[in-house]
This record gives sequence, C-alpha cells and structure tokens, in this order.
Amino acid sequence: MAFRNRIIDGYDSLFTSSSQGGLDGRANFGTKWGWYQSVYALADGDVTKFESITDLNMNACLTALTFKKEKAEIEANELKRKR
Repeated sequence: MAFRNRIIDGYDSLFTSSSQGGLDGRANFGTKWGWYQSVYALADGDVTKFESITDLNMNACLTALTFKKEKAEIEANELKRKR
C-alpha cells in the first residue's frame, strides 16, 4: 500500500484529472517540467534517447535547442502571414 501511495503521489497527474488550462496551465507546466522539456525536445520525444542526450556536451545541446526554437518561431510567423 505504501508503494502504491508513493507512485500515486509522485505521478499524481497520471492518476488524477486536471482542469488546468490557459496561461496558468502553461506557466505551471514550464515550472514543473523545466529542463525536462529540453531533453524531451532534443530526443524528439523518444524516451529511449534520453540517456544519450544527457551524455552530450552542454554547448551542443544548447546550440541545438536554440536552432529548434528559432526555426519554430520562423515557421510560426510564416503561418501567421499566410492567413
């Protein structure tokens, strides 16, 4: 029972419904997941690549993240202009 409770407490968002959305939900998400978002982005969401990503040089990771961010911003702006 203690193991079950630790799992539920540690991964509460998997076992409870959340009505958080909008700006507060985004802010809370960023605060909660912080660096994990960067690892997720570098691994393209593939959890099997997380360990190899965390073994990389920090400069290589930050350069790749900067590239991805700027590319996404340019693409988003292009979509807005086409509307």
